[in-house]
Amino acid sequence: MPHSPRHATRHATHRATHRATHRSADHVSRRTVATGAAFAVVAGTLLSVGTAAANPEDKSIISANRTIADIPVVSKAASHAVLARDATVPVVVLGARLNDDCTPPQVLDDRLDAAADLAKAHLLNPVIVTGGETAPDCPTEAQAMDAGLRARGVPNQVIEENKAGSTVENVANTADTINSRGGLAVVVTSTPHNVRALQNFRDAGIEAVAYTGGEG
Repeated sequence: MPHSPRHATRHATHRATHRATHRSADHVSRRTVATGAAFAVVAGTLLSVGTAAANPEDKSIISANRTIADIPVVSKAASHAVLARDATVPVVVLGARLNDDCTPPQVLDDRLDAAADLAKAHLLNPVIVTGGETAPDCPTEAQAMDAGLRARGVPNQVIEENKAGSTVENVANTADTINSRGGLAVVVTSTPHNVRALQNFRDAGIEAVAYTGGEG
């Protein structure tokens, strides 16, 4: 018995929707595979040469693959890779305004937690903490971060930058130290601040990989 016109219309609509959904899923799948393949190339290149590889090589690899390297899960893997391969690459922790009682706000505690985990996995890499005065009777952000890292058991060399009052100044005041070590840094900051921070470092000619801790 032939289907009614209404049934035929519903059937045709269902088939069209199914085809469109399948094409969309197939497109997403291909894009995911392509992204995964690109990540494999980047991470594989970073990890395959070993710990003796030259820092400028890492910098050029990341520069050429920023779209992939900036994906959070990729950037965390890349952070560990570049630190493991070159003990001169610094971990740069960006400050945040202290509370009125001079204690670190949650956003800064989150960054310090992330920085401590990273530093303790790479004991030879120096840590740069950057941030100036919040209030006359408080330590600088950098001093508070230094103390916070020590309280978290970080034994690495910690370099304080005690003048910066903005992300641009964080970059300007640490650029010489970073460039003297090859111009590559792992920057610990927060989501979504990491996007602007990375751009500030790159505008200054420094290649940076983000290692995010918390949001803020």
